[in-house]
Amino acid sequence: MQRYILTEYEDASPETQAVYDDYMRMTGDSSVPIWMKSLGHSSALARAYWERAKGTLFSGSLPLPLKEMIVFAVSAKHGARYCSACHAQSVLGLDKALEFQDLSNFVHAEAAFTLPPYYEHVVEFANKVVADPNQVEDADFEALMDEGFSREEICEIIAVIDLASMFNIYTSSLKMDLDPNYRAIL
Repeated sequence: MQRYILTEYEDASPETQAVYDDYMRMTGDSSVPIWMKSLGHSSALARAYWERAKGTLFSGSLPLPLKEMIVFAVSAKHGARYCSACHAQSVLGLDKALEFQDLSNFVHAEAAFTLPPYYEHVVEFANKVVADPNQVEDADFEALMDEGFSREEICEIIAVIDLASMFNIYTSSLKMDLDPNYRAIL
């Protein structure tokens, strides 16, 4: 059963078209992804989800590749097929040192693949937050601070984890189909 309806650009209200236009302008994409089209029936919802994603991913002090890796890892941990595929593609587009098979090995705990140190400590922290945010200890913060992250950046990491969780719930509950340019990793 299809659990959602897509609102294509030409069928969208002017307010929703403005959200779609902002998305395409900001990301450089020439089309709107399925997750956004599934919200297109409500310009308020489409704008709210887009503003949250835009504000979390495209502002702040952390680099976009690290944020995309966090969203990918959190999505994989949650078993979120749509988000893990979407953000695997983003990671691979931003970090040419990684290949699809690397991310697949990471997700499936195959081979001896470990993430580059740049990502490893943050992903470990993200996995702990996803497992139980109430169990995050001062030592977890201190470990990230020892890696050079400020308290503000750690709060930004948590905001990215929260964003991923929100989108994971939305896309997974709807059993969202993958966009044609996404490759399933789960």
